[in-house]
Amino acid sequence: DAVIGYFVAENLSASVADRAVTCAESMLKILKIGINPILKNNNLPELKIKIGIDYGENTIVRYGDDLQESHVDILGPSVSMAAKIQNLAQPDQIMVGGDIYSKLHNSIQEYFTRLKLDKSEWNYKSTTTKKVYPVYTYIGK
Repeated sequence: DAVIGYFVAENLSASVADRAVTCAESMLKILKIGINPILKNNNLPELKIKIGIDYGENTIVRYGDDLQESHVDILGPSVSMAAKIQNLAQPDQIMVGGDIYSKLHNSIQEYFTRLKLDKSEWNYKSTTTKKVYPVYTYIGK
């Protein structure tokens, strides 16, 4: 299944992009040192996650009038792109789209490398440039 983290921002700034990546790093760390050791000690399989991050305008939809019980969904091209990016990721890997990467502080950008993907693997276009949308993978600190 999937979990969506939504960072509210009028404009994509370096601090918003940096926080999204820091959140992803924290998720991996919590699994590695917090949750998986407990699972392993109880002879249960460890959890793995694949993280895809992108930026863009979205629409939040509430299905129903009850503020506590209504289902809420988020729709938009960046949600779809983040899901596509996440599908490229290996277990316990963070991947980001070009829009997020371009806004990351240089000290964080240095921990990413651009993926070289064959057109059969990835041929999604940027909505702004109409060129193949770049994807970057986290190589760690």
